[in-house]
Amino acid sequence: MNLNNIKQNLETKIVMNIGDPIGKTNAPRAYNALFSELDMNAIMLPAEIKKGNLPKFLEACKTLGIRYFSPTMPHKSEIIQYLDDVDEMSALFNSVNAVYIDDNGVSHGVGMDGKGAITALLDNGVELENKNAVILGTGSISGVIGLELALNGVKKITLINRTEQKLYEVSEILFNNTESEIIPLILSPENLDMASKDADIFMQCTPLGMAGYPHTHEYLGFVDYLPQDSTVFDVIINPPDTPVIAAAKKRGLKTVPGMDMLAGQMSMIFKFMFGIDLTQKNKEACINELCDFLGVER
Repeated sequence: MNLNNIKQNLETKIVMNIGDPIGKTNAPRAYNALFSELDMNAIMLPAEIKKGNLPKFLEACKTLGIRYFSPTMPHKSEIIQYLDDVDEMSALFNSVNAVYIDDNGVSHGVGMDGKGAITALLDNGVELENKNAVILGTGSISGVIGLELALNGVKKITLINRTEQKLYEVSEILFNNTESEIIPLILSPENLDMASKDADIFMQCTPLGMAGYPHTHEYLGFVDYLPQDSTVFDVIINPPDTPVIAAAKKRGLKTVPGMDMLAGQMSMIFKFMFGIDLTQKNKEACINELCDFLGVER
């Protein structure tokens, strides 16, 4: 990637992307594309930080004056115990993916997965107030998406998951912290069909169908039960046309792909870290960079 704007001097903002492993991360492509687009003197660098070394990493950041980093798996939950300040929503679901260390050395962590999903929906003109949403999957991303949906006025959230324990854990947190009606359902074709019949928004939040993932959806017939004016959302970035998105497109339903969620996250992160409001043009540049890198069409 050509980053001629990077001066790499004492004023350069260094942003770390940390995980274990870190080899397949897409974050540096997204951040550095935006730094170039915005002509910012900043760069994101990936680093593999082994589990258990987060205290040393934080100390190194403060010593070197590195004030920004983005944790990915498995550090999104573990990092919370070492931060000075974490927003309530991220703490509820133990997930932080943006950290800023202020001038006083105080570390602030925020999880942007849910906010990115909501931004993607709103940017695509999806109405949330008094709507019914279905969330397929109850992994780490699903709870924060559910909370954001509730905060934005969604009246009913149906959660569907194969594993009963995780399903009820996430459902209980949402029940205790939102005013939305929360309905947990065990994954089955019958429950998918039933929940889809009155779904205004269907949120696919599992890794099923992701490039390189060994499993995909066993059943997609539920898409035929979705109302014609419903919206189908998928968290997966690659491929853009996931099995669920492709099935929804075939029916002529409105779709919101994972790339839009990523752009929504970046919008929230740049506001949090740098105080910058991204334009739609900025977000498109970020998406185009990732599509070119992944070899997929927008």
